[in-house]
Amino acid sequence: MKSLNFIKMHGLGNDFVIFNSTEKKLHDPKFIKKISDRKTGIGCDLVVITKNSDTEYCDIHAKFINSDGTTAEVCGNALRCLGKEFFKLKQKKHLVIETDKRLIDIEDYGNGNICVDMGKPKYDCNSIPLTSKNNNNTISFDLEYLKIGYALNVGNPHLVFFVEQLNKNLLEKNSQEIENLEFFPEGVNISIVKIINKQLVKIMTHERGVGVTQACGSAACASVLIAKEKDHVTDKVCVEMTGGKLNIEITSDNNVLMIGTAKKVFEGIMDIKNGK
Repeated sequence: MKSLNFIKMHGLGNDFVIFNSTEKKLHDPKFIKKISDRKTGIGCDLVVITKNSDTEYCDIHAKFINSDGTTAEVCGNALRCLGKEFFKLKQKKHLVIETDKRLIDIEDYGNGNICVDMGKPKYDCNSIPLTSKNNNNTISFDLEYLKIGYALNVGNPHLVFFVEQLNKNLLEKNSQEIENLEFFPEGVNISIVKIINKQLVKIMTHERGVGVTQACGSAACASVLIAKEKDHVTDKVCVEMTGGKLNIEITSDNNVLMIGTAKKVFEGIMDIKNGK
């Protein structure tokens, strides 16, 4: 009988099961679905698999898998969780985490706050990726709730809408309709944004492969970037989500920083019986 050690963590209610393992079974979408199931498994929005990095100056390699078994390029809230855990294990206040596509810096800001440098956003259609006839990242939709969306990539693809009121039911309904339109070949995270003032916004996000979550770190970054582009906010913004708040900063060289907390819920051991 095999067994796997795991950690359950969350960033503002966006929850993860983290395995530091090279077990091949963890890359089986069916097995990921079993782990993620909230009634018969451990339960989570996303599974994170870490291992030692082959790159000399990187501390760990991380892979992110949604609860439906599909791969996510990056997850901001999960990165803060990795920071919290590996700051302690590595005895460091700065980490470099390697993903399948890029390197990410994470810094301990003290008092439980963790800063993730999410890098520079990409707005061109090929990088998002977005299928667009006129190579424009602004898309109009003839939907009940979501009308004009702004697409970008902040480690993964996002679509941002500004609304007068946040409505979870309509977000879920229209997000499914947008997914069926096949504008986004790799799927997309869809956020609704309500501007409160120049330094405060409220958002809600439908994450691809998961659904509406308590919080989404990269969506907070994407929302602030588009809001700043439209001159709705300054370069330092508090983003309020169902699960809590993140501070987002846009640097002078257009990198986007995400600052917030992370919590460990529990540790456990999962038995794998008969390869299942």
